[in-house]
Amino acid sequence: MPDADAEAAEGQSLRAMLAGLVGADPGGPLEPLVGLDLVHVPRVRRLVEQHGPRWLADHFSERERAELSVVRSGRAATVAGRLAAKEAFIKLLAPTDRLVLTRDIEVLRAPGGAPVAHPRASALRELRHRGVGRWSLSITHEGDWAVAVAVGCRPAPPLSPPSP
Repeated sequence: MPDADAEAAEGQSLRAMLAGLVGADPGGPLEPLVGLDLVHVPRVRRLVEQHGPRWLADHFSERERAELSVVRSGRAATVAGRLAAKEAFIKLLAPTDRLVLTRDIEVLRAPGGAPVAHPRASALRELRHRGVGRWSLSITHEGDWAVAVAVGCRPAPPLSPPSP
């Protein structure tokens, strides 16, 4: 049987690690939030070919389109990865009854190439409403698939005392 003190220490260590990942204060209890999305690259390629700049403008900001325009090799996979990142970020905020638009989440490259989410409008309102102050993104693609994960945390709600 696991030692309760060892489990508590391990849980505290994991919370501190997550807090470090997203830049939160490890002193208080944290609630991890995760969003994940998978996008089929050939589908995105078809959408871009069929609808071109109009489709891109509906889903990506001007800054995002500028970054995407310089991608030569693997452009469809890059677009699919960015789209997956936006959807993963929205799922990080779920469940919610308020609409968060993909165009309200900019996914840009940080120096060094890591993806960074810049929320605006509906996404920023939802982050504030949910109490999420820090987040991180990761994108990968292999063959016909692009995958993204968004991780964030917020202060954990206080525990309710057990019912009598």
